[in-house]
Amino acid sequence: MMIKAYSPLFLLLIFSCCVVNTKAQELHKLILTVDIDSPNQQEKQSLSSESNTSFLIKSKGENFTVWANVGDSVLWKAKSSDKSTDPINIIGVHYVSGPRIFTSNTLTGDGTITATIVRGGEEDYVYDLLYTIGSDPEIYTITAAIKTKFSN
Repeated sequence: MMIKAYSPLFLLLIFSCCVVNTKAQELHKLILTVDIDSPNQQEKQSLSSESNTSFLIKSKGENFTVWANVGDSVLWKAKSSDKSTDPINIIGVHYVSGPRIFTSNTLTGDGTITATIVRGGEEDYVYDLLYTIGSDPEIYTITAAIKTKFSN
């Protein structure tokens, strides 16, 4: 009989721990805006996001740096800074330095890329974002970073 009395209490305790320790994961939509007249000049490109993403560094000419947590997802997409109809295609995210926060050092896509942060680190995760313009085969690069909380 004693086991039956503790069962609801035990279940309530387990449920409480799960609810208290669970944090909603965020989707960080990072939008690269490209000046197609100067696609090789990082200072003429910019990254923006929706309101749920905090930029630590957003100055042109520096590595754009955003804040994210382990478990969050990042979506990279791009657009032209003018009325051009040429699509800007995100084709890769390549690891440069810092902790390896994604499951792979190279993420690939065909227009957009989405990845989930699986671990954090003390240093910034620095990466190159690779993109193309329209049907032009030339690949352009912008360097950016993600700051995460350290976790094992």
